[in-house]
Amino acid sequence: MTPGQLVAHFRENQNNNKTLKGLFASQFLGKFSSEELEGFSKSISKEISRREDSIVQERIAYLTSLGYSVSK
Repeated sequence: MTPGQLVAHFRENQNNNKTLKGLFASQFLGKFSSEELEGFSKSISKEISRREDSIVQERIAYLTSLGYSVSK
């Protein structure tokens, strides 16, 4: 099963509240050890950081294209 198929499966089987988080936690996370969950947490944090950096870079590029000088 690919990651996309896994996400599609969870979305198809959402509970009545339409919360993917609750379904994921109840059906999936309970199967992992604490160490594995810590690894997931670190990986998720890295992915969130990477996406945030990407958004910042897109906005900097947009402002630069409008002629603004962007500095930190």
